Formats: sequence, structure tokens, C-alpha cells
Amino acid sequence: MQRLAVDQRKLLGDRAPWHPGDLAWQRWQHAGREKEWELRRWDDLAWSWLRLDSGTLEHDVHTRHRHLLDDVLAEPRARTTWAFADDREHVAALTRHGFVTPGTRLHFFARDLEEAPLVPHLPDGFCARTVEDADLTERVAIHRDVWAPSRVTEESYANVCGAWPYRSTLDCVVEASDGCFAAYALLWPDDENGVGELEPVGVRREFRRRGLGAAVCAFALRRWYEEGGRRAIVYCMTEDACALYESLGFRRHATLVEFAR
Repeated sequence: MQRLAVDQRKLLGDRAPWHPGDLAWQRWQHAGREKEWELRRWDDLAWSWLRLDSGTLEHDVHTRHRHLLDDVLAEPRARTTWAFADDREHVAALTRHGFVTPGTRLHFFARDLEEAPLVPHLPDGFCARTVEDADLTERVAIHRDVWAPSRVTEESYANVCGAWPYRSTLDCVVEASDGCFAAYALLWPDDENGVGELEPVGVRREFRRRGLGAAVCAFALRRWYEEGGRRAIVYCMTEDACALYESLGFRRHATLVEFAR
């Protein structure tokens, strides 16, 4: 699945639907709950991932083998799935299989890194850094606070940290003077394509509106540049999140739409 994501980006650039970091994050944050989904694979050309509780069908089909879309979308238990809004071939395939009602939209953003991004000045008492092994408990705590209710646990996040292509040197936080993490941004590398992905990003509620979200993202992008990355991507749904990424130089280039049967 990750190999296909890397290969798709070589062919499609920013129009690639997945990043290997997406798949690592989705897979390993849910480690131990494998009975809740069903995976299928068509050699190395396509895969589908059905979440049995929600009926959401995630999938990827090699751009040169899109005839496999009909096989993937024929899954009778699927209730929702996704396609780029302007991808007529994909939307037509969805229509053939009864996915006709548009819903949630996920906006795709990208930017070049021609030079190391500047990290905004942090308020007194705050510093930006990358995580260490001893930070596991607090790293999980901030994620659970930001995305409550969250099913991420210390065990599942340890699995994330052990998965390719995670690197602790790209797992970035803004730390307050008392050791509490105020904000975080996890950047996933795709070294073959030189494209890093921010996923996920969060700021604890009590620390919002202080510029810490922008600061931690800029710090993560700078770390990625220092490790050789020259392009970055991010996704967002809300206006506030999209505005944050636009302020960091990202530009919207596509929108992924959820379709329901």
C-alpha cells in the first residue's frame, strides 16, 4: 500500500491521493483493532480498506490500471468513499456503484520549500523541539486532548513511532515552561519524492490564538528542509485550518469529496 502511494506520487505529483505517512498513521494508530476493518489487494496495483463499523471504503488504484475501480467499488458493505471533485472518470465509477450523494470535503494543499522556512518568534516560556523517547506520555496526552474523544493510546502511538517512515526528528512540539506540550506537528517523509506531509497537527485549547500552530508547523517544515525535503503537503477541512496553512505558504490545488450511497 505504501509502495503504491510512493509510485503514484512519481506519476501524479500532488494529485496522488495518498502519502505513505497517511497509511502509517491510519494503520498504526489503530493497532490492536484489526477486526474492525477488512483489507483487500489487487497485486500491487490497487487496494481497498473497509472500516466495518462505519462502512467507509478507503482505496487507491494505480493511475494506469483504473479499470480496477469497478472491482474495488463493487464492495456491497461500503456506504461512503472518496474521489477528487474534478476527477470525472472516478466520479463516474462511483455513480455506477451507487455513490451519488456528495458530503464532507477535504482540501489538498502543497508548497515548495526553496529555502528553510523561518520559525516565528515564540512567546516567552515556550520553545520548539523534536520529541524524545521520554516524551511518549505527554505526546499522547496532547493528541488525546486536541482530538477528544481519541482512541490513540501510548501503546498505539509507540506502534506509530516504530512504523516506516516515522522519524522522531520530524515529530515536532512546542513546549511550555512547565513541560506541557502546547502544540504539535508530525511530519511524515517521502524521501523518494522529496515530499513531506503534515499529519496530524494540533494545539491544546488553552494555548490557541497565540500563533503556536503556525510556529510548530514552520518548525516542522524547517526540520524537513534540513533533512533534504523540498516540498510539503497538508490536508484540511475547516476554514480556520485552511487559513493557517495558507498563512504558511501552502496553496489549495484539489478537493477530495466524500460520496455516499
